[in-house]
Amino acid sequence: MPELRCPIESVAPLLPHRGRMILIDRVCDFGADFLLAEAHIGTDHILLRNGEFDTYAGIEIMAQGVAAWAGCQALTAGEEVRLGYLLGCRRLHIHQAKIALGTRLQVRVDLSIQDNNSGFGVFDCRLIDAENAKLLLEGALNVFSPK
Repeated sequence: MPELRCPIESVAPLLPHRGRMILIDRVCDFGADFLLAEAHIGTDHILLRNGEFDTYAGIEIMAQGVAAWAGCQALTAGEEVRLGYLLGCRRLHIHQAKIALGTRLQVRVDLSIQDNNSGFGVFDCRLIDAENAKLLLEGALNVFSPK
């Protein structure tokens, strides 16, 4: 069983994404039921719209935090990283409309429910402005990862 050491600076092996679709920059810590990562909103971020980052687009960053968690779990168990799907989000709270360019985000995902037989899971997720510890976005993400 390979051991993953944090911080993980190269997140590509954890994700089924490539290139500009990799939205998180590093994994700071992870465990059996959580992951803590960082993401930066740069001027070339793929989710910018008219040069601005709408906070609701952070759902994709949170979902990628879930994917990175699943990738950490898979690699630690000696398995391949699998594709996963964001099914929806419940209890979504958007605490401000936009996230400023240059913001460094802390991404926190916590496992709530995981059914290993069906591949269905629920994760409580948060995006926080890392500089001033301000909560920007939070919600429960429903995900599916078929075998």
